[in-house]
Amino acid sequence: MLQADMPMEREQLKPIEVSKKTVAVMVQERIRQAILDGVLPAGSRIDQRRLATELQVSLVPVREALKVLSGEGFVQIVPRRGAFVTETSLEDMEDLYFARAIIEGQAAYHAAENLTDAHLHDLERLYNLMDKALRAHDYEVFSQHNRAFHLTIYDTAGSQYLSDMIHSLWELAERYRYRYLFLKDQAEEIQAEHRAILNACYARDRKQLRDAVIYHLNQTLIGVRAYITAEQQHKED
Repeated sequence: MLQADMPMEREQLKPIEVSKKTVAVMVQERIRQAILDGVLPAGSRIDQRRLATELQVSLVPVREALKVLSGEGFVQIVPRRGAFVTETSLEDMEDLYFARAIIEGQAAYHAAENLTDAHLHDLERLYNLMDKALRAHDYEVFSQHNRAFHLTIYDTAGSQYLSDMIHSLWELAERYRYRYLFLKDQAEEIQAEHRAILNACYARDRKQLRDAVIYHLNQTLIGVRAYITAEQQHKED
């Protein structure tokens, strides 16, 4: 449910700094991260003027960013009411992971035989970096390496349309996967699943790789579902 149009106390966003990126792209990234971090909570109305003031930009890049984020599913733009952070729900999450399992499984299947020794070396490096980050409980760094690990495989399938769809779904899934990473006792299981994916890559076995990816996604879904269910029960109590 969208929240009423009322002032909201929250952490202030840092101003946009000088960068090679365009202002619009930087604003998109900053707002997206604020949503992922919960600074802009699900269902809350987005005060565009306040964002522009905090980021020290005009309203134009803020509006452009919200249009892009609306297309990605992070923001809902309601005529004559404004922009709201999209609600998260179990139903939405399960639908999202259903789509991901189909698309990413097929991408992995078609990528298997295209993996070069250079790809395998890079995947092994990323696996080790993920392992190091998990042991240090550095989930932000883990998330970066985890993303690179999976997308390296999928992009090798050789389809730009498939890659674009997967990248879009990954952005949406961040809202749920971010929670899962804070289940600290899952590190060993997560890396075991990544090792199974990596072993399938070394074997260049299409079916084995597809099945390992789908299993990993299903396990992530189970973990997030349990987290959200427990969170909802806690709120009700």
